[in-house]
Amino acid sequence: MATVFHNNLRPILILSKCIGLIDNAYTLEPNGLLFRKIDSTYNIFLEIARMIVLLVCTHIYFHQLEPVFHLFQYINIVKFWNIIIAARVSTIWIIKFINSIIEFDRKFTPLTTTFSIPQYSLKGKNWYKIYISFILYFIGLKILQAYFFPMKTVNITSFVFSLFTPPYVMDYVVTITSCFFLQNLYVRFKSLNDLWKCLPPGLVAVPGQWTNIEIVVLVENMRLMHTELCKLSKKFTQGYGPLLLGFYTFSFISMLIGEYMIIHDRTIFRADPENDYRIVISILVHLQIFTFMMSIIIFASSIDEKRMKMISYLRSYQISNLHPDIKRQIKMFLQQISANKYDQISAFGFFDINLFLVTSILVLLTTGISTMIQMKDHPIMLQLNNQTNFFLKKLELKFYQVECE
Repeated sequence: MATVFHNNLRPILILSKCIGLIDNAYTLEPNGLLFRKIDSTYNIFLEIARMIVLLVCTHIYFHQLEPVFHLFQYINIVKFWNIIIAARVSTIWIIKFINSIIEFDRKFTPLTTTFSIPQYSLKGKNWYKIYISFILYFIGLKILQAYFFPMKTVNITSFVFSLFTPPYVMDYVVTITSCFFLQNLYVRFKSLNDLWKCLPPGLVAVPGQWTNIEIVVLVENMRLMHTELCKLSKKFTQGYGPLLLGFYTFSFISMLIGEYMIIHDRTIFRADPENDYRIVISILVHLQIFTFMMSIIIFASSIDEKRMKMISYLRSYQISNLHPDIKRQIKMFLQQISANKYDQISAFGFFDINLFLVTSILVLLTTGISTMIQMKDHPIMLQLNNQTNFFLKKLELKFYQVECE
Protein backbone atom coordinates (compact mmCIF):
# COMPACT_ATOMS: atom_id res chain seq x y z
CA MET A 1 0.00 0.00 0.00
CA ALA A 2 1.44 3.38 -1.06
CA THR A 3 2.07 5.85 1.75
CA VAL A 4 2.84 9.58 1.73
CA PHE A 5 6.53 8.75 1.89
CA HIS A 6 6.24 6.38 -1.09
CA ASN A 7 4.42 8.99 -3.17
CA ASN A 8 7.01 11.65 -2.35
CA LEU A 9 9.88 9.21 -2.88
CA ARG A 10 9.09 8.33 -6.50
CA PRO A 11 10.14 11.71 -8.02
CA ILE A 12 13.35 11.58 -5.96
CA LEU A 13 14.16 8.12 -7.28
CA ILE A 14 13.47 9.19 -10.86
CA LEU A 15 15.68 12.26 -10.47
CA SER A 16 18.51 10.23 -8.89
CA LYS A 17 18.31 7.56 -11.59
CA CYS A 18 18.36 10.10 -14.42
CA ILE A 19 21.56 11.76 -13.20
CA GLY A 20 23.21 8.44 -12.26
CA LEU A 21 23.15 8.48 -8.45
CA ILE A 22 21.12 5.25 -8.16
CA ASP A 23 21.06 2.12 -10.30
CA ASN A 24 18.01 1.90 -12.57
CA ALA A 25 17.49 -1.70 -11.47
CA TYR A 26 16.20 -0.62 -8.04
CA THR A 27 12.41 -0.40 -8.01
CA LEU A 28 9.65 -0.26 -5.43
CA GLU A 29 8.21 -3.72 -4.92
CA PRO A 30 4.56 -4.45 -3.91
CA ASN A 31 5.74 -4.91 -0.31
CA GLY A 32 6.79 -1.26 -0.30
CA LEU A 33 10.56 -1.84 -0.17
CA LEU A 34 13.26 -1.13 -2.75
CA PHE A 35 14.84 -4.15 -4.41
CA ARG A 36 17.22 -4.61 -7.31
CA LYS A 37 16.01 -6.53 -10.36
CA ILE A 38 19.14 -8.36 -11.46
CA ASP A 39 17.58 -10.15 -14.45
CA SER A 40 16.09 -7.02 -16.02
CA THR A 41 17.66 -6.56 -19.48
CA TYR A 42 15.88 -3.25 -19.95
CA ASN A 43 17.37 -1.74 -16.78
CA ILE A 44 20.85 -3.00 -17.70
CA PHE A 45 20.51 -1.37 -21.12
CA LEU A 46 19.41 1.93 -19.55
CA GLU A 47 22.32 1.80 -17.09
CA ILE A 48 24.90 1.25 -19.84
CA ALA A 49 23.32 3.87 -22.12
CA ARG A 50 23.25 6.48 -19.37
CA MET A 51 26.90 5.98 -18.46
CA ILE A 52 27.94 6.12 -22.13
CA VAL A 53 26.06 9.38 -22.60
CA LEU A 54 27.67 10.91 -19.49
CA LEU A 55 31.14 9.76 -20.58
CA VAL A 56 30.65 11.17 -24.09
CA CYS A 57 29.45 14.49 -22.65
CA THR A 58 32.49 14.57 -20.36
CA HIS A 59 34.83 13.92 -23.28
CA ILE A 60 33.23 16.67 -25.37
CA TYR A 61 33.38 19.19 -22.54
CA PHE A 62 36.97 18.38 -21.62
CA HIS A 63 38.34 18.57 -25.17
CA GLN A 64 36.20 21.26 -26.78
CA LEU A 65 38.79 23.98 -26.04
CA GLU A 66 41.84 21.79 -26.57
CA PRO A 67 44.75 22.48 -26.15
CA VAL A 68 43.47 25.05 -23.60
CA PHE A 69 42.65 23.60 -20.18
CA HIS A 70 41.75 25.48 -17.06
CA LEU A 71 41.49 24.66 -13.39
CA PHE A 72 37.72 25.27 -13.47
CA GLN A 73 37.32 22.49 -16.04
CA TYR A 74 39.17 20.01 -13.85
CA ILE A 75 37.12 21.05 -10.80
CA ASN A 76 33.80 20.72 -12.66
CA ILE A 77 34.63 17.30 -14.10
CA VAL A 78 36.09 15.88 -10.89
CA LYS A 79 33.15 17.20 -8.84
CA PHE A 80 30.58 15.75 -11.23
CA TRP A 81 32.11 12.28 -11.33
CA ASN A 82 33.15 12.29 -7.69
CA ILE A 83 29.52 12.69 -6.66
CA ILE A 84 28.32 10.01 -9.09
CA ILE A 85 31.00 7.49 -8.10
CA ALA A 86 30.54 8.19 -4.37
CA ALA A 87 26.78 7.68 -4.71
CA ARG A 88 27.19 4.45 -6.67
CA VAL A 89 29.72 3.05 -4.20
CA SER A 90 27.29 3.87 -1.37
CA THR A 91 24.17 2.71 -3.23
CA ILE A 92 23.64 -0.26 -0.92
CA TRP A 93 23.65 2.02 2.13
CA ILE A 94 21.33 4.51 0.43
CA ILE A 95 18.85 1.71 -0.34
CA LYS A 96 19.18 0.38 3.22
CA PHE A 97 18.47 3.87 4.54
CA ILE A 98 15.33 4.23 2.41
CA ASN A 99 14.06 0.76 3.32
CA SER A 100 14.78 1.44 7.00
CA ILE A 101 12.56 4.53 6.90
CA ILE A 102 9.75 2.45 5.42
CA GLU A 103 10.18 -0.26 8.06
CA PHE A 104 10.35 2.36 10.83
CA ASP A 105 7.03 3.87 9.70
CA ARG A 106 5.37 0.46 9.91
CA LYS A 107 6.35 0.24 13.59
CA PHE A 108 5.83 3.88 14.49
CA THR A 109 2.55 4.64 12.69
CA PRO A 110 0.39 2.56 15.10
CA LEU A 111 1.75 4.61 18.02
CA THR A 112 1.07 7.96 16.38
CA THR A 113 -2.40 6.80 15.31
CA THR A 114 -3.30 5.61 18.81
CA PHE A 115 -2.34 8.94 20.40
CA SER A 116 -3.48 11.11 17.44
CA ILE A 117 -0.01 12.53 16.75
CA PRO A 118 -0.18 14.71 13.60
CA GLN A 119 1.89 13.79 10.56
CA TYR A 120 4.32 16.59 9.67
CA SER A 121 5.51 15.20 6.34
CA LEU A 122 5.06 17.58 3.44
CA LYS A 123 2.34 16.48 1.06
CA GLY A 124 3.13 15.57 -2.52
CA LYS A 125 1.79 18.85 -3.90
CA ASN A 126 4.10 20.82 -1.60
CA TRP A 127 7.13 18.87 -2.79
CA TYR A 128 6.05 19.41 -6.39
CA LYS A 129 5.91 23.15 -5.71
CA ILE A 130 9.49 22.94 -4.44
CA TYR A 131 10.60 20.96 -7.50
CA ILE A 132 8.89 23.39 -9.88
CA SER A 133 10.45 26.35 -8.07
CA PHE A 134 13.92 24.82 -8.45
CA ILE A 135 13.31 24.09 -12.14
CA LEU A 136 11.97 27.58 -12.85
CA TYR A 137 14.90 29.19 -11.06
CA PHE A 138 17.34 27.02 -13.00
CA ILE A 139 15.68 27.84 -16.33
CA GLY A 140 15.48 31.53 -15.42
CA LEU A 141 19.17 31.68 -14.58
CA LYS A 142 20.06 29.91 -17.82
CA ILE A 143 17.92 32.35 -19.80
CA LEU A 144 19.58 35.25 -18.00
CA GLN A 145 22.98 33.86 -18.89
CA ALA A 146 21.92 33.36 -22.51
CA TYR A 147 20.74 36.98 -22.64
CA PHE A 148 23.92 38.51 -21.23
CA PHE A 149 26.21 35.89 -22.80
CA PRO A 150 24.61 35.24 -26.23
CA MET A 151 25.98 32.11 -27.87
CA LYS A 152 27.05 32.02 -31.52
CA THR A 153 25.32 28.75 -32.29
CA VAL A 154 23.21 26.26 -30.37
CA ASN A 155 24.35 22.67 -30.93
CA ILE A 156 25.30 19.55 -29.01
CA THR A 157 28.62 21.07 -27.99
CA SER A 158 26.99 24.15 -26.47
CA PHE A 159 24.46 21.90 -24.68
CA VAL A 160 27.24 19.80 -23.16
CA PHE A 161 29.07 22.97 -22.19
CA SER A 162 26.00 24.25 -20.32
CA LEU A 163 25.67 20.88 -18.54
CA PHE A 164 29.05 21.23 -16.80
CA THR A 165 29.03 24.98 -16.19
CA PRO A 166 27.15 27.07 -13.60
CA PRO A 167 24.43 26.77 -12.50
CA TYR A 168 25.46 23.15 -11.97
CA VAL A 169 22.75 20.56 -12.56
CA MET A 170 24.39 18.19 -10.09
CA ASP A 171 24.11 20.79 -7.30
CA TYR A 172 20.33 20.89 -7.74
CA VAL A 173 20.03 17.10 -7.63
CA VAL A 174 22.24 16.72 -4.54
CA THR A 175 20.43 19.52 -2.69
CA ILE A 176 16.91 18.31 -3.48
CA THR A 177 17.57 14.66 -2.64
CA SER A 178 19.55 15.41 0.54
CA CYS A 179 17.00 17.89 1.88
CA PHE A 180 14.17 15.47 1.09
CA PHE A 181 15.61 12.67 3.22
CA LEU A 182 16.77 15.03 5.98
CA GLN A 183 13.30 16.56 6.18
CA ASN A 184 11.77 13.09 6.53
CA LEU A 185 14.16 12.31 9.38
CA TYR A 186 13.30 15.62 11.03
CA VAL A 187 9.52 15.05 11.03
CA ARG A 188 9.94 11.61 12.57
CA PHE A 189 12.05 12.98 15.42
CA LYS A 190 9.45 15.71 15.89
CA SER A 191 6.59 13.19 16.04
CA LEU A 192 8.52 11.16 18.61
CA ASN A 193 8.99 14.26 20.78
CA ASP A 194 5.26 15.00 20.51
CA LEU A 195 4.51 11.46 21.60
CA TRP A 196 6.38 12.13 24.85
CA LYS A 197 3.94 14.94 25.63
CA CYS A 198 1.11 12.40 25.71
CA LEU A 199 2.49 10.83 28.90
CA PRO A 200 0.95 11.91 32.22
CA PRO A 201 2.66 14.73 34.18
CA GLY A 202 5.54 13.47 36.29
CA LEU A 203 5.12 9.97 34.80
CA VAL A 204 2.75 9.22 37.68
CA ALA A 205 -0.07 6.74 37.17
CA VAL A 206 -3.52 8.31 36.80
CA PRO A 207 -6.44 6.13 37.98
CA GLY A 208 -8.75 5.29 35.08
CA GLN A 209 -6.32 6.75 32.49
CA TRP A 210 -2.74 5.55 32.96
CA THR A 211 -1.27 2.60 34.81
CA ASN A 212 2.40 2.10 35.61
CA ILE A 213 2.57 -0.78 33.13
CA GLU A 214 1.13 1.36 30.31
CA ILE A 215 3.65 4.11 31.07
CA VAL A 216 6.53 1.62 31.07
CA VAL A 217 5.40 0.09 27.76
CA LEU A 218 5.08 3.49 26.04
CA VAL A 219 8.42 4.78 27.35
CA GLU A 220 10.10 1.56 26.23
CA ASN A 221 8.57 1.84 22.75
CA MET A 222 9.72 5.44 22.50
CA ARG A 223 13.20 4.44 23.62
CA LEU A 224 13.39 1.79 20.93
CA MET A 225 12.00 4.17 18.27
CA HIS A 226 14.54 6.84 19.27
CA THR A 227 17.35 4.32 18.92
CA GLU A 228 16.12 3.32 15.45
CA LEU A 229 15.96 6.95 14.38
CA CYS A 230 19.55 7.48 15.55
CA LYS A 231 20.53 4.44 13.50
CA LEU A 232 18.73 5.99 10.53
CA SER A 233 20.85 9.12 10.93
CA LYS A 234 23.96 6.93 10.90
CA LYS A 235 22.77 5.12 7.78
CA PHE A 236 22.18 8.47 6.07
CA THR A 237 25.80 9.40 6.83
CA GLN A 238 26.99 6.06 5.44
CA GLY A 239 24.92 6.47 2.28
CA TYR A 240 25.07 10.19 1.57
CA GLY A 241 28.25 11.01 3.52
CA PRO A 242 30.73 10.30 0.69
CA LEU A 243 28.49 12.18 -1.75
CA LEU A 244 28.22 15.23 0.53
CA LEU A 245 31.98 15.17 1.17
CA GLY A 246 32.67 15.68 -2.54
CA PHE A 247 29.83 18.19 -2.87
CA TYR A 248 31.05 20.43 -0.03
CA THR A 249 34.75 20.11 -0.89
CA PHE A 250 34.50 21.03 -4.56
CA SER A 251 31.78 23.63 -3.99
CA PHE A 252 34.10 25.37 -1.53
CA ILE A 253 37.00 25.25 -4.00
CA SER A 254 34.79 26.69 -6.75
CA MET A 255 33.64 29.54 -4.50
CA LEU A 256 37.19 30.25 -3.33
CA ILE A 257 38.71 30.52 -6.80
CA GLY A 258 35.66 32.18 -8.34
CA GLU A 259 35.37 34.88 -5.70
CA TYR A 260 39.11 35.54 -5.91
CA MET A 261 38.83 36.13 -9.65
CA ILE A 262 35.92 38.52 -9.15
CA ILE A 263 37.57 40.51 -6.37
CA HIS A 264 41.05 40.60 -7.84
CA ASP A 265 40.53 40.93 -11.58
CA ARG A 266 36.89 42.07 -11.87
CA THR A 267 36.98 40.27 -15.19
CA ILE A 268 34.53 37.54 -15.98
CA PHE A 269 34.37 37.05 -19.73
CA ARG A 270 36.37 40.26 -20.12
CA ALA A 271 33.80 42.34 -18.27
CA ASP A 272 34.44 46.06 -18.05
CA PRO A 273 32.85 48.78 -15.84
CA GLU A 274 30.03 49.13 -18.38
CA ASN A 275 29.24 45.42 -18.21
CA ASP A 276 29.31 44.78 -14.48
CA TYR A 277 26.08 42.83 -14.81
CA ARG A 278 28.21 39.89 -15.91
CA ILE A 279 30.03 39.97 -12.60
CA VAL A 280 26.64 40.14 -10.84
CA ILE A 281 25.60 36.91 -12.58
CA SER A 282 28.78 35.21 -11.43
CA ILE A 283 28.18 36.41 -7.85
CA LEU A 284 24.60 35.12 -8.09
CA VAL A 285 25.88 31.67 -9.09
CA HIS A 286 28.29 31.54 -6.14
CA LEU A 287 25.53 32.75 -3.82
CA GLN A 288 23.37 29.91 -5.08
CA ILE A 289 26.11 27.37 -4.29
CA PHE A 290 26.42 28.75 -0.76
CA THR A 291 22.63 28.71 -0.34
CA PHE A 292 22.45 25.06 -1.36
CA MET A 293 25.19 24.18 1.13
CA MET A 294 23.36 26.14 3.83
CA SER A 295 20.06 24.36 3.10
CA ILE A 296 21.55 20.95 3.81
CA ILE A 297 23.27 22.28 6.95
CA ILE A 298 20.02 23.77 8.31
CA PHE A 299 18.08 20.54 7.81
CA ALA A 300 20.83 18.46 9.42
CA SER A 301 21.07 20.86 12.39
CA SER A 302 17.31 20.75 12.96
CA ILE A 303 17.49 16.95 13.19
CA ASP A 304 20.24 17.10 15.80
CA GLU A 305 18.21 19.64 17.78
CA LYS A 306 15.11 17.43 17.81
CA ARG A 307 17.15 14.35 18.63
CA MET A 308 18.76 15.95 21.67
CA LYS A 309 15.53 17.59 22.82
CA MET A 310 14.52 14.25 24.30
CA ILE A 311 17.16 14.78 27.00
CA SER A 312 15.29 17.82 28.31
CA TYR A 313 12.18 15.68 28.78
CA LEU A 314 14.07 12.91 30.56
CA ARG A 315 15.93 15.26 32.89
CA SER A 316 12.77 17.11 33.89
CA TYR A 317 11.64 14.25 36.17
CA GLN A 318 12.64 13.39 39.71
CA ILE A 319 13.87 9.87 39.03
CA SER A 320 13.97 9.00 42.73
CA ASN A 321 10.19 9.47 42.99
CA LEU A 322 9.32 7.29 40.00
CA HIS A 323 8.10 3.71 39.92
CA PRO A 324 11.10 1.27 39.80
CA ASP A 325 10.21 -0.02 36.30
CA ILE A 326 9.73 3.51 34.95
CA LYS A 327 12.97 4.61 36.63
CA ARG A 328 14.82 1.75 34.90
CA GLN A 329 13.46 2.79 31.48
CA ILE A 330 14.46 6.42 32.03
CA LYS A 331 18.00 5.45 32.99
CA MET A 332 18.29 3.16 29.96
CA PHE A 333 16.93 5.96 27.77
CA LEU A 334 19.55 8.42 29.03
CA GLN A 335 22.35 5.91 28.51
CA GLN A 336 21.25 5.24 24.93
CA ILE A 337 21.07 8.95 24.11
CA SER A 338 24.55 9.46 25.56
CA ALA A 339 25.85 6.60 23.43
CA ASN A 340 24.17 7.91 20.26
CA LYS A 341 25.04 11.60 20.62
CA TYR A 342 28.22 11.12 18.59
CA ASP A 343 26.35 9.59 15.64
CA GLN A 344 25.74 12.97 14.06
CA ILE A 345 25.18 13.51 10.37
CA SER A 346 28.58 14.10 8.80
CA ALA A 347 30.44 14.10 5.51
CA PHE A 348 31.64 10.52 5.87
CA GLY A 349 33.23 11.37 9.23
CA PHE A 350 35.51 14.14 7.92
CA PHE A 351 33.39 16.92 9.39
CA ASP A 352 29.97 17.20 11.03
CA ILE A 353 27.24 18.91 9.04
CA ASN A 354 25.85 21.43 11.53
CA LEU A 355 25.72 25.19 12.08
CA PHE A 356 29.35 25.23 13.22
CA LEU A 357 30.27 24.26 9.67
CA VAL A 358 28.89 27.59 8.41
CA THR A 359 31.38 29.48 10.55
CA SER A 360 34.20 27.24 9.36
CA ILE A 361 33.28 27.78 5.70
CA LEU A 362 33.08 31.57 6.06
CA VAL A 363 36.36 31.76 7.99
CA LEU A 364 38.20 29.53 5.51
CA LEU A 365 36.69 31.38 2.56
CA THR A 366 37.70 34.79 3.93
CA THR A 367 41.17 33.60 4.91
CA GLY A 368 41.71 31.85 1.58
CA ILE A 369 40.69 34.85 -0.53
CA SER A 370 42.78 37.21 1.60
CA THR A 371 45.81 34.93 1.28
CA MET A 372 45.40 34.62 -2.49
CA ILE A 373 45.12 38.40 -2.89
CA GLN A 374 48.25 38.93 -0.78
CA MET A 375 50.08 36.41 -2.98
CA LYS A 376 48.88 37.97 -6.24
CA ASP A 377 52.46 38.61 -7.39
CA HIS A 378 53.57 35.04 -6.71
CA PRO A 379 54.46 33.11 -9.90
CA ILE A 380 51.73 30.53 -9.25
CA MET A 381 49.06 33.21 -8.84
CA LEU A 382 50.31 35.11 -11.89
CA GLN A 383 50.14 31.90 -13.90
CA LEU A 384 46.57 31.28 -12.65
CA ASN A 385 45.53 34.82 -13.63
CA ASN A 386 47.10 34.54 -17.08
CA GLN A 387 45.60 31.11 -17.71
CA THR A 388 42.18 32.36 -16.61
CA ASN A 389 42.28 35.37 -18.93
CA PHE A 390 43.49 33.21 -21.83
CA PHE A 391 40.85 30.57 -21.09
CA LEU A 392 38.02 33.12 -20.95
CA LYS A 393 39.20 34.72 -24.18
CA LYS A 394 39.32 31.34 -25.94
CA LEU A 395 35.89 30.46 -24.52
CA GLU A 396 34.45 33.75 -25.68
CA LEU A 397 35.78 33.33 -29.20
CA LYS A 398 34.45 29.76 -29.49
CA PHE A 399 31.00 30.06 -27.92
CA TYR A 400 29.96 33.64 -27.33
CA GLN A 401 29.27 36.62 -29.50
CA VAL A 402 31.80 39.40 -28.89
CA GLU A 403 30.69 42.99 -29.23
CA CYS A 404 32.90 45.05 -31.50
CA GLU A 405 34.74 47.78 -29.65
